[in-house]
Amino acid sequence: MSIETEVGITNETERRLLDCALTLFAEKGFAGVSVREIIEAAGVTRPVLYYYSKNKEDLFRRVVLAIHSDAIRALMEILSQPGSCADRLKAVVRGAFLFSVADLRVPRLMFRTYYGQEIEGVTSLVSQMTGIRFGTIAQIIREGLASGEIAGGDAEALTMVFCCLMDHHIGAYMQLSEPEKRLTDDLADALVEVFLHGVGTGERQPVSLPPFAGWPQPPERTG
Repeated sequence: MSIETEVGITNETERRLLDCALTLFAEKGFAGVSVREIIEAAGVTRPVLYYYSKNKEDLFRRVVLAIHSDAIRALMEILSQPGSCADRLKAVVRGAFLFSVADLRVPRLMFRTYYGQEIEGVTSLVSQMTGIRFGTIAQIIREGLASGEIAGGDAEALTMVFCCLMDHHIGAYMQLSEPEKRLTDDLADALVEVFLHGVGTGERQPVSLPPFAGWPQPPERTG
């Protein structure tokens, strides 16, 4: 994660403040962290925190934007690259694994916030960032449907299955020791193969998922 470049950090004090906030938010969640804890961990005064951020929510927003900016940029690059649907989906899972193990605080914060208590202005921000990610993956699957590489439902329904398969592995392995040795490229490729081809033996029956209506429709790609 590149906090410095994505949220305009100008000095070491600001960098330390955001880094300490990330650590605390990942450990305790947004609601469980006080401003006092943040300033004590960062070794700054309350006026210094309010100089760099309007309030705790604004500080959290800056941390979340920094977390997601690199990941979303990487997804957009995968979306723009030529290649089969399978190849691009493998790149998505490989990238998600690499992103998660690069800083274990990041997936812990996102899972804790997304599945935790709903907090006005906080949960919606995480949902918005997650929705961008969901929509980008859905576009890859939509193009796979259009090319005939995959079938079995609408893009959003298939994307939900894909994301659940990928994210559950990230969430589960984050709870174990040495997740970087578990979330490997080989596992990423195998999960995509399971998504595309299943694991059953014998004659395959066609599968068609019902339309997925649990997420706002992702924006169509333009240009």
